[in-house]
Amino acid sequence: MRKLLVSFAVATATLAAVPAAAQYRDHNPGHGQRWGGRPAVHNLLRQLDQVETRIDRSARRHVISQREAFGLRREANEIRARIRFAGRDGLGQREFASLQFRVNRLEQRLRVERHDRDGRRG
Repeated sequence: MRKLLVSFAVATATLAAVPAAAQYRDHNPGHGQRWGGRPAVHNLLRQLDQVETRIDRSARRHVISQREAFGLRREANEIRARIRFAGRDGLGQREFASLQFRVNRLEQRLRVERHDRDGRRG
């Protein structure tokens, strides 16, 4: 039942994020239709910064272990690198949706780790 609720929450968050991203639709004449101009990329990076702040705060308060925090930070760094690489000349619709999904999944992982009370990953 819990897995079903987690899957539903992730799917709902992803579907809610895509229409909000449509306002940042950008047309670059030389590159075809692209989504995610600079405002969308900055928005994804801002969301990622917020997640990293919550990871650090949770680790400092010993709500999650240092090992859990390390794994979450590593995932955040991978997402950040991908956003910066893909966002250089705008994001395609699939790229944007994929990156938004990864940020949402990282937020979900943090929530799960904060509430598992076992002090270890997974």
